Amino acid sequence: MTYDVVALVGRAPGIRELTGAMVRAGRRLRVDDGGGGSVIRLCDDRGRTVLGIEAAQRVEVRDEVERLLGAETAARMPEPCWWVEARAAGSGEEAVAVAHRFADALVGELGGIVWSSRPALRRPAGWSGRSV
Repeated sequence: MTYDVVALVGRAPGIRELTGAMVRAGRRLRVDDGGGGSVIRLCDDRGRTVLGIEAAQRVEVRDEVERLLGAETAARMPEPCWWVEARAAGSGEEAVAVAHRFADALVGELGGIVWSSRPALRRPAGWSGRSV
């Protein structure tokens, strides 16, 4: 089962911010662009996907965030807002931590909030950061 996080950030993420967030997610992970698609994969040393990162999308309508992520999240999202979704390949402690390190690094750099798909897994042992 996958674990999803969404970074709702206050500025469009550039190469510097995305690269920095990927490094903070896991220094030993390798980048694979999946053949030039809209998803960047962070892979372990065996080539297995650990985290998939989708291209940032500008959020034009707050109601869409409310519909997809809930009213509390929509009320706290920055304006303007970019949606950056990352999907961990599993829901184990390390996968959750990788996803949150990536999202938290983006939010730390660009402002905003982090939403996660399963709040019960939001704060595994050894993980610290801001989340919704």
